[in-house]
Amino acid sequence: SSPRPRVGAEAGATREDARAHRRAPCLHPGMGDVAEYLAKHQLEAVLHRMANEVAKARPTNPIDFMIDHLIMVGSQSGTEPAIVKSLRALRETILKDQAEAEEVRKEKAALEKEGTKLDYRVKHLLRTLDEMEAGGAGPSKGEGAAATSKPAAPAVASVPLGHSPFSWAGGVTLAAEASGGSSAPRDALPALREPFSDRLAIARFLKAGKALLGETITVCGWVKTTRKQKELVFIEVNDGSCLGNVQCVVTDQTAGRESDAKHPGMATGASVKVVGTVVESPGAQETELRATSVELLGAVDATTYPLAKKGHSLEFLREIAHLRPRSKAIGAVMRVRNAMAFATHEFFRDHGFLYVHTPLITASDCEGAGEMFAVTTHDLKGGKPYDPSADFFGREAFLTVSGQLNGEYYACAMSSIYTFGPTFRAEPSHTARHLCEFWMIEPEIAFADLGDDMNLAEAYLKHCFAYVLAHCGEDLAFLEATYHKEGEPPLRERLRGIVDEPFVRISYTEAIDRLQQAGKSDWAYVPEWGKELQTEHERYLCEVTFKKPTIVYDYPKECKAFYMRLNDDDRTVAAMDVLFPRVGEMVGGSQREERLDVLLARMRDAGLDMEAYKAYIDTRKCGTQKHAGFGVGFERLVLYATSMDNIRDVIPFPRWHQSVTF
Repeated sequence: SSPRPRVGAEAGATREDARAHRRAPCLHPGMGDVAEYLAKHQLEAVLHRMANEVAKARPTNPIDFMIDHLIMVGSQSGTEPAIVKSLRALRETILKDQAEAEEVRKEKAALEKEGTKLDYRVKHLLRTLDEMEAGGAGPSKGEGAAATSKPAAPAVASVPLGHSPFSWAGGVTLAAEASGGSSAPRDALPALREPFSDRLAIARFLKAGKALLGETITVCGWVKTTRKQKELVFIEVNDGSCLGNVQCVVTDQTAGRESDAKHPGMATGASVKVVGTVVESPGAQETELRATSVELLGAVDATTYPLAKKGHSLEFLREIAHLRPRSKAIGAVMRVRNAMAFATHEFFRDHGFLYVHTPLITASDCEGAGEMFAVTTHDLKGGKPYDPSADFFGREAFLTVSGQLNGEYYACAMSSIYTFGPTFRAEPSHTARHLCEFWMIEPEIAFADLGDDMNLAEAYLKHCFAYVLAHCGEDLAFLEATYHKEGEPPLRERLRGIVDEPFVRISYTEAIDRLQQAGKSDWAYVPEWGKELQTEHERYLCEVTFKKPTIVYDYPKECKAFYMRLNDDDRTVAAMDVLFPRVGEMVGGSQREERLDVLLARMRDAGLDMEAYKAYIDTRKCGTQKHAGFGVGFERLVLYATSMDNIRDVIPFPRWHQSVTF
């Protein structure tokens, strides 16, 4: 407040001081002396009374006390002092500011709520991916205690494409909405629906167990078996998320009992949607679904459905590749395959590798073997002679046999890369270990030699099998029980041996010596230095000699491709193969030839067209460096991890000589 003129009673002044002050001339011209001014405005009594009040109260802050007193007097006299007017204006300003602050608070709360939704979606999706790899999903740590608190989605006026009302609402219900209390942690609530769907995966249902008792959920899938009784109908449903089924019990209170559950088309293979309550099961399973409604989505003619409830050979299943994923065997294999693909990306990502997509159509033969599929738009039925210059690319083009050469270009700029994609071989083979179309993992590492390459290959393989052991236990147990062979170690024991034991490493020369000294006379191909190791040699080394994965390195140069680095002995190259029991060669790799003159000489010896490899040669002219890499046939990895005998059973749609069905 502005300074006020001092008066007699202020700051403990005496009455004489006050009278002297009243006799003092007025500071304002034209107003007369103080006494006249006080008399005119009837202030003398007010000032005396205020001085007495101050002396009586002895306030800590007498100035504030007197201001309050003046305001009170003014209000009693019906006049409003200027300070009151100012205070009223200030109050209005404060109220306005409070209203604006409330709007900001509401806006902040809305943003925080949206952030909560987004955070839930991200966390839930990541957890879903992890748990799907584990062969099932259920409540995360801490969910069991809150399993009976059912999350229901808040009403949402408009749901964007790709979301259910549940997922768009954030998938959670705040406890404050349900009970008036504070909100519970999101992770304390069970996920009763899948992302982008209103159903609960059966893998999650089974993993949750009794934590879901009393919950109302929806399951969708394909019927495995039905048992129709007078009062009850039992339907076992599987959705492919895991090996197990959920038993749905249809009672006389279930909607759709007569129209759907007892429909002739409700047979093995039919697709259904069941809504019900999770209850304890009197049978072998822990829980079951007491159906409140059942809907037959897609009926089946039980007389013609090829996957009737009986055993089927793997050979038969190959003839119905479009339906074989519904079988237990292929379902388990494909879940293991999925886990190994995820483990592959996880391993290379965690070790700083860049994922590079290399082309499927190429003009060069990486392996130099000539077993390539031609890509052409030439009219093969027209009878005209083939002219490469008139073809689509203006030259001959092929489906790639390897992404290695293109991968090297990126390794020579980005240090550590890998490719993971389909490759093709026009190899007219009908063995159980060959396909015309298959997937390859091919890492390339710059500034690395053959020793680094072997270390990388061993670490990668161990990671893949460790991941499968940790996340596919149910499927591995089924495959082990179904396809175990007498005299072989059980599947999971075999995989644990891969993870726990170091690989053997021997040179090609030592391997030949071992094979020649084996005392074996029934070789189909007699082991001899300078010749390729055959499958029988590879398997003998790792199944009989060492009984574990074996890395053979330093092969004769005549056995290997032109790009493998020539050793100082001028006889061998810095190449390596990782050999596995039951499979033979699992990995093939090498240190690449980085010396331009040596590379050119090797290419001339192989009779390659230098112009076709101009880009590859350029990398040796433009800042060359040592580098290495390898290739892994993904299907062979899956073959070993699943105990399958035929590689055609570990790829969704196998392609081999004279067969391109589906």
